[in-house]
Amino acid sequence: MSHTTRSSSSFGGSRGNKVASTGRSSDVTKEKSHLSSDEKLDSIFDMVTALKEDMRDQMISLKEDIKKENRELVERLEGRVFDLEEQNDDLKQTVTRLEKNLADADDRIYELENKQNDLEQHGRKNSIRIVGLEDSNRNESVDECIGKIVKLVKDKLKIGINKHDIDIAHRLGPYQQGKPRNVICKFTHRTSKIDIVKQRKVLKGSGCYIMEDLTRKNQQRLKEAFELDCVERTWSIDGKLFLLLKNGKKRRLFPSAILSEAFLKDDRNFPRK
Repeated sequence: MSHTTRSSSSFGGSRGNKVASTGRSSDVTKEKSHLSSDEKLDSIFDMVTALKEDMRDQMISLKEDIKKENRELVERLEGRVFDLEEQNDDLKQTVTRLEKNLADADDRIYELENKQNDLEQHGRKNSIRIVGLEDSNRNESVDECIGKIVKLVKDKLKIGINKHDIDIAHRLGPYQQGKPRNVICKFTHRTSKIDIVKQRKVLKGSGCYIMEDLTRKNQQRLKEAFELDCVERTWSIDGKLFLLLKNGKKRRLFPSAILSEAFLKDDRNFPRK
């Protein structure tokens, strides 16, 4: 009997030791299981509070980091903007300088073009252009052309000239039957050209007329001026361009004159000297 009891005690003691060695978590679980509902809520509240405080600390730290990064970014951007503003000022000055240089270059080109036109016109001071002169020979020679000019001037204008008064004469453009080619005639003396131009009005209505040999630019200006509604007629004298307005006022077309009705009618643009 006593042996059985010891064995039981020994077995029980062994089992107890096993439980003791592995039963700590169970004890905690048991301990928690014995907490009241209020105690559980307090525990949960403490955990949530601690979590909120931790999150608040993290948020504050994050905000500070963001503020710091923003300040650094703003400083970099401000520095970049300042650099760009300086570059922009430099570019503005460069553009202004280039625009001035371009304007000066345009003025210079305009001045040179006018001088070139004047020189070219001066080279034509002894020349006239004849339109409508009889042209029936496709292979007309220079002598034949000069002979027709001399005959026209003598018979129609009543001015005595001969072939020696003409330096050179030639037709312009290809031959077309029934459509006389224009003629360029250069005289040896300017007086001959002036006398003929003064007397050319007698050819009115004959289908043949005489004009000064103008440069392409001067021809175009007279043409554009004549197309204005306010202009009665246009002409040239010794390479100088003129027009008559329908109101009876005479204007000289200087290179600076603007071909518009408002400009041509304004007396202030044509002061008397």
